[in-house]
Amino acid sequence: LGAMAVDHALQGYRDTHRSAMMRRASEAFRTITRGEYSGLAAQPEAEREVLVAIGAEGGSKLARDLSKGTRFQLYLALRVAGYHEIAGARTTVPFIADDIMETFDNTRTAAALGLLREISMLGQALYFTHHEHVVELAKNVCGDSVMIHEI
Repeated sequence: LGAMAVDHALQGYRDTHRSAMMRRASEAFRTITRGEYSGLAAQPEAEREVLVAIGAEGGSKLARDLSKGTRFQLYLALRVAGYHEIAGARTTVPFIADDIMETFDNTRTAAALGLLREISMLGQALYFTHHEHVVELAKNVCGDSVMIHEI
């Protein structure tokens, strides 16, 4: 009975925190995709759950069926949500990303850079790129809050 109570409590804790993270990931994904997707959901599949992207028009796609660029946007949205979860509970560590926006168009890159700017208000966001247009977008989106280091 005790083991069942512990399992139940752990599942409740996971569900509560997953819901908060899923909500934040959905918001980030909606932001990055500029509203093409309204959010995310989890769907049971065999003995695990899979992510589903909910289209703004009401359709849905399994994460594995998204284009490469949109999967990268989903990955970034999940990382952003995870960072906020950690930052809300502990001392923040730097958020580091290396050219994960390489498949994004300029509009989605600008939206993603806006999310990184929000992260920089909580801690430090480091983004490595060799794409000059991303540097220019960062300057436009982040203004004086961005520091560019050329290596």
